[in-house]
Amino acid sequence: MRIGIDVGGTKIAIGLVDGTGRIVARRRILTESWRGYGPIRDRILAGIDGMLREGGVSGEEVERIGVAAAGQVRGDRILFSPNLHWENAPLKADLERVTAIETFLENDVNAATYGEWKFGMAQGGAHVVGIFIGTGIGGGLIFDGRLYRGCSGVAGELGHITLNPQGYRCNCGSTGCFEAYCGGAYVVDRVKKRIEQGYRGKVWDLISGRPEELHAGHIEAAYLEGDEVCTAVWKEVIEYLGVALQNLVNLLNPEVIICGGGVIEGARQLMEDARGVMEKRALSPSVADLRLEKARLGEDAVILGVTCME
Repeated sequence: MRIGIDVGGTKIAIGLVDGTGRIVARRRILTESWRGYGPIRDRILAGIDGMLREGGVSGEEVERIGVAAAGQVRGDRILFSPNLHWENAPLKADLERVTAIETFLENDVNAATYGEWKFGMAQGGAHVVGIFIGTGIGGGLIFDGRLYRGCSGVAGELGHITLNPQGYRCNCGSTGCFEAYCGGAYVVDRVKKRIEQGYRGKVWDLISGRPEELHAGHIEAAYLEGDEVCTAVWKEVIEYLGVALQNLVNLLNPEVIICGGGVIEGARQLMEDARGVMEKRALSPSVADLRLEKARLGEDAVILGVTCME
């Protein structure tokens, strides 16, 4: 048995995985990221203990714990995780000291890409790119059937590819990043600002006059109904997502690009619209054998991926 843990900014998902790759028990707890590293580490430990007791499984039956978190991860620690407010967090050593179980740390999108490759829609491809678009954008790269981490272990920051040097400011401190154009929080913020300035188009009816409820799916729906502001914003999302895909296929020539995350899951036709832009712009041989697929495992991809990664 193995334990997979997905540590997010708002929730911690824990899964007990058997030797066939089946999640046989689950547990979900709030992160309460504002508490800092120590209390979150203790919540993870309590979650592991509670799930094992409920499942009637002893620690001796668990071969490994895999933990995935957003941010830069290397070796025995989380180097930097802005969503968790962690820097140089020694999570591997802390978990191993208490549980006596070998622990492995990984970036959450690397884990999700690996999980989709191993168990989901990317099965069979030796060259795979994962793009996960939620609040921000993360990526994972698999070359020749192995996850590519780069020389410092932090490769795959696809969200911070620069698409327009004079473009929108990104939270990373740069300008024109892929994330700043297509990340859900950024896209929603652009429409919210117009609403705060008094705009009342079709999107206003879709959110029942509650701007705090606005998400990317509303923006696409309003675009499809002809809303002026949402049309301008969403056309930009389509164009820049297509351009990002074009750059990736021209550079890497993958067999599969797997797209997931809340923005992709909540949109009706974003992937197909962006595919059109990609195919128009990309070099023909680069897309001739490409599969562009939607992720199908949801948060299970992270849990499954981080339990079986090397």
